[in-house]
Amino acid sequence: MKLTPISRREFLSKSATVTAAASMPLGSLAQDAIHTRPIPGTDVQLPMVGSGSPDFFYTTPEGSTNSAAAALVQTMYNAGGRVIDTPAFFRPDAPVLGQIIQDLGIQDELFLMGKITVDGREAAQQHLDLTISNLGRDYIDVMMIHNLRDAENTWPVLEQAKAEGRVRFIGVSEATDRISNEVLEDFMLSHDIDFLMSSYSMFRPQIEERILPLAADQGVAVCAIEVFKTLDDGAYFSVTSGHDLPEWAAEFDCNSWAQFALKYVLSHPAVTCSVIETSRPRNMLDNLGAAHGRMPDQATRARMYDHFLSLS
Repeated sequence: MKLTPISRREFLSKSATVTAAASMPLGSLAQDAIHTRPIPGTDVQLPMVGSGSPDFFYTTPEGSTNSAAAALVQTMYNAGGRVIDTPAFFRPDAPVLGQIIQDLGIQDELFLMGKITVDGREAAQQHLDLTISNLGRDYIDVMMIHNLRDAENTWPVLEQAKAEGRVRFIGVSEATDRISNEVLEDFMLSHDIDFLMSSYSMFRPQIEERILPLAADQGVAVCAIEVFKTLDDGAYFSVTSGHDLPEWAAEFDCNSWAQFALKYVLSHPAVTCSVIETSRPRNMLDNLGAAHGRMPDQATRARMYDHFLSLS
């Protein structure tokens, strides 16, 4: 399938359907409690939708301020979202998100995740220390090694940090096609992981066959990423552009194509939450809307999958 990617902003401007979440006031979702799911084996409840790390979480745009990034975080927070996948330390300057959440005074109320993206035990330790310090806390909720990078040396750093109470949960994050399901499965079987962050969408459902059942069997929390990814970032909206949302989507309280994708992913029983990267508060609210109302059952999920494929 050859797609010409369009952004979500372009999709919304061209779509004949104005999504309910995108048009509602910023505080409206807070009137209806956001759905949560527990981290397996704990009493920690996570709102099912949170924020990824758009570029302005890394650095202040030239000639601008951090007000747009702060507005995005505040919008998520006001609507009941608490989960943020924080920027990794792979740029020269420290990410600005840490200062933003401290200025808002909400750093201790958020569930914050981070990733180690360096090789070597010493570098991994420094990466972990910088991440925690940047967030203005003594600990981080989840720390993961990204794409199993130098796992022989980086994983012991996470195990030690968890034992010391500086990290609550440890795990693995993987981006699309970077590591195979077989390699990921072997690591899950041979290591005691708490958290898995993995690419998962209707276009890329490969983890449904073995990884998600294994996570459920082992009591591993799953955070889905790249929910709108097909062949290219954001190309999900290239597929849905020009198509009306099916009327039967109302049966599971779905008001937009973004929620259609998210509700498919979130309705899998092994998925704990999903984080979506966006820089627009209206899109954030649309995403959070997927964590409200009814969820599709297994038969409906199959119908959603077939319908999506029929659009391409």
